[in-house]
Amino acid sequence: MEQGRSSIGDLEFPLTRSELVRRIGSPLQRRRFRRTRATAVLSTVVALVATMVGGVFGWPYLVCGTGLQQIEGECVGVNDGSSSFEADLDWLTSRIHSMNTEVEELAASRDDVEAFRIVMMTSFSLDGSADLSEEQIVRAVEGTYVALMRQNGFAETGSGVEVVAEGSRIFQLYLANEGSVQQGTDAVIDALESMVHDDIPLSVVIGQSSTTTKTEEVARELSELRIPMVAGSSTSTTINSVHSPGLIRAAPNNEDFAAALRDHLDREAESDQEPARGLLLVDENEADTFSLDLADQFRRYLDPYLVQNSLTFQGSAGSANTTVYFDHIANEICANPGTNAVFFAGRFSDLETFLRSLELRGCRAESDVPITVYSMELGLLPDMIRSYSGTECAPADDDSAGEHYRLVQASAFDPSWLEEGAWSPEGFDDYRAAVTTTVRAETESTSVPEDFYSGYSLVYYDAATIAARATLLGFEASDESTLTASVRNHLFRVTREPTGSGHVDYLEELEGRGAGRHIPILSSDCSVDADPFRTPDVPYDELYPDLAN
Repeated sequence: MEQGRSSIGDLEFPLTRSELVRRIGSPLQRRRFRRTRATAVLSTVVALVATMVGGVFGWPYLVCGTGLQQIEGECVGVNDGSSSFEADLDWLTSRIHSMNTEVEELAASRDDVEAFRIVMMTSFSLDGSADLSEEQIVRAVEGTYVALMRQNGFAETGSGVEVVAEGSRIFQLYLANEGSVQQGTDAVIDALESMVHDDIPLSVVIGQSSTTTKTEEVARELSELRIPMVAGSSTSTTINSVHSPGLIRAAPNNEDFAAALRDHLDREAESDQEPARGLLLVDENEADTFSLDLADQFRRYLDPYLVQNSLTFQGSAGSANTTVYFDHIANEICANPGTNAVFFAGRFSDLETFLRSLELRGCRAESDVPITVYSMELGLLPDMIRSYSGTECAPADDDSAGEHYRLVQASAFDPSWLEEGAWSPEGFDDYRAAVTTTVRAETESTSVPEDFYSGYSLVYYDAATIAARATLLGFEASDESTLTASVRNHLFRVTREPTGSGHVDYLEELEGRGAGRHIPILSSDCSVDADPFRTPDVPYDELYPDLAN
């Protein structure tokens, strides 16, 4: 008997197949069994490894939803509203998804309806780690959504089936989350590039929100892909159609704000008031293009009102809003009797901290004339909101705390525009009515005057209105192989466009800046400049020949 084999009499029953082969099987049978067993073990190992690898690499996509992936703990990418970025945004993104679904169904069922896709690109982080506040992000999405609902004819009824007329042009809104520190921009750009040839094609990108070196890079990449952009709340002048052809902006830029403050200060200097004489306080964070550019514009336009020295700090932009300390800067400012003003070139979150430092320092507490802090923001700065209640400016009591400074800001929004019978830009009342009617069903939606104060609803409503108009111009021309390229060719045909901020013009020589926007000057002590600055349709050099080159 062969070695390793047993007679039948030696076997114990019941037998397994492997035991039977091992005991009495032929060498060939045993070899086949060993190969089969080895193959089974190898297949199991491969399956386990594949599962582990799939979990590692596939999990970032599975956990977030369609079009999204998890990068650094956030779901980034482009989505139609069907998946959640933040739970507190779900009430709004679900409405956007419903609108997108209806647009898709209408375009598929009717030959006379053309549909286009506009993408809003920003950070959707509501936990305070982004450079925008939760209030600004929510209002920006609201304004964009309302503008496209109105363009679609859905705003009044919430349903487009009955109201879309023959030959209609309607829009989807997709949301592109770049992440709180813009870590998802590469994923977003890849997704946008793939949408150019979709059945409902991409036409324009609205964005971005925060102006950093990464923002500039994204604008250039989209320009190279011939995808047009309407800049939303990015106000740096470095974001323009010279550096990134195919870009125009909805909001004023830093140059507009600096020129508006110059106009205000010149008119004050002509009065009996003491002229401003202040130092420039600059955020020197190299990644924060917005603050560095704002400082450059202040130096250029406000030179007659600046003292020779300036102070710097390292701001919080791009660092999840870490705290900045201004105690030593406040001490130096308060100890200098030769200045009565500070020109703040930084972000609103850092400005809040700086103003608190002035309060704690008791700066000029015994003086009749507090230090005036000049800055800019699209809407009311947080410290400015304290002076306003229901659109009426209410100066603080003489005995109240915190009157060691006076805050003056250039803005893209004036709360007085909300007052019944008050002057407001042409189109503003239509904007307010559209927002209130379309989103009033939700408690989180814009429903009281203070909900308009951030200015982001207005600016992004304007951006979406302009993007829709540019889309229609490009579609009618159809002079390129893709809609995006055709729209890009016709951005500067957007003239006298009625927005919530008035009629806006785009001229090529203005590098994408909009002419015709109003920039009111607001003050925490209610000495509001009643004559808002209006962005001109000529380069600023023609208005201010004394500007430094």
